Amino acid sequence: MSEFKNQKSGSFYKKLKHFLLPIIILVAGGGSLVVLMAMKKEPEQSQKLLDQVAPLVLTQPVVSTDAGFTVTVDGTVVPSREVKLAAEVAGRVLLTRDGCKVGNLVRKATDQEQAASGTENLLIQIDPENYELEVKRLTQEHAQAQDVIDELEVEIDNSKAMIDLAHEEVNLQKTHLNRVEKLRARNVVSDTEYEEAKRSELAARNALQKLTNEADLLRSKRQRMMHARDLVGVQLSRASLDLSRTRIYSPINGVIVEDSVEQDGYVKVGDPLVTIEDTSAVEVSIDLRMEELSLLWQHAAQAARGTRAAANPSNRHDLGYQLPQLPVKVSYELGGRKFVWDGELSRFDGIGLDEKTRTVPCRIIVSDPRPSTILVNGQPTSQIVGAPPLTRGMFVVIDIPLKGDVSLLQLPEMAIRPGNLVWVVRDGKLHSETVRVVDMSGDQLLVEQGASGLKPGDRVVVSPLSTADEGMLVSEGDTE
Repeated sequence: MSEFKNQKSGSFYKKLKHFLLPIIILVAGGGSLVVLMAMKKEPEQSQKLLDQVAPLVLTQPVVSTDAGFTVTVDGTVVPSREVKLAAEVAGRVLLTRDGCKVGNLVRKATDQEQAASGTENLLIQIDPENYELEVKRLTQEHAQAQDVIDELEVEIDNSKAMIDLAHEEVNLQKTHLNRVEKLRARNVVSDTEYEEAKRSELAARNALQKLTNEADLLRSKRQRMMHARDLVGVQLSRASLDLSRTRIYSPINGVIVEDSVEQDGYVKVGDPLVTIEDTSAVEVSIDLRMEELSLLWQHAAQAARGTRAAANPSNRHDLGYQLPQLPVKVSYELGGRKFVWDGELSRFDGIGLDEKTRTVPCRIIVSDPRPSTILVNGQPTSQIVGAPPLTRGMFVVIDIPLKGDVSLLQLPEMAIRPGNLVWVVRDGKLHSETVRVVDMSGDQLLVEQGASGLKPGDRVVVSPLSTADEGMLVSEGDTE
């Protein structure tokens, strides 16, 4: 009986096990589905969390401006012209003017002063005695040649008169011969008389030919003497020129920067005497970067837009080989005072870039070395005594203002990152742009429009960024 009960109980548990197992599997599957659904919603919650922690950045708008800007570079003053005087004739130096020393000012001698052999502006006198004697000798030779020519002119005139007489004699003898021939035909005269008449006619023609030949010889001799006289005249001019070259004057207004001659010394042709630096104008040597040079060309092209020069195609070909003639300001500070000169961008100092600095050497010309403006604490004044002129070797600052139709973008200084990188916020995401800065003189930087994808109205990040990636989500705040 108990065995029967045990068998019955075991059969019941087996049926219960088979019934509950599918239910347990279904419950487990449902639980797994719940877990998977929960895992699917977790990224959406993470995305919402990221949106909540996106970094806040401060931005400012990009503004377009056409107010222009100033290109500022450093430069060195160099002489615009330097004249080296050398001896053109040899001889002993009789005189050197007291002012013919390094550092002394000299004045250009006028043509009238040089023609009159004035001594007011005479720098150097070379012994002229040999050259004066040569001038006298050649003057006498020239006079003698002229006298011979005059004598030949008289002889030629006399020969012309003799030839005229000889022509008359020939005509008379011909007439006499014709008459004798007629009488001979009638047997009135003898053969002897005829022969005598014929001989007289031949003698008259012979005399005429001789006088004609002598006249030709006289004219040929006169021609040779005229050539000889002209040759002596050329030698006389050369001797007079050499004599004038014994007196040496300054060809320009300037200052002596080198002297190589002393009184009582001997100089040969070509020996250096003095070097004079022109003080009527000076030049400034500067080096421009290609970026700055490009802006100058762009400014010149925009300024000439619509003019005849811009419409001329030949000018476009020369654009790369000529600097635009732009006004500049040259300044020099000394003891708290600022001296300013007016200048003009003149020309390239050669063609091409400097191999060491990768810049373009250029020249600025200043027509008046005296300062046009003197500033004390930024205010103009004219009470300063002893204002220095622009002189060789001075280190100066050059400002080249570019005004007019120059399209630029204005950015805050804090927007520029290392490498001229700018972060722009578009649609809540960061985007990088590389800009070309043309002016950093103020709080607002100027960059060239068109050199990057930056455009007016873009908002640039001005706050610090610990990390920044292209396309990173940010939360934007306005500083204005």
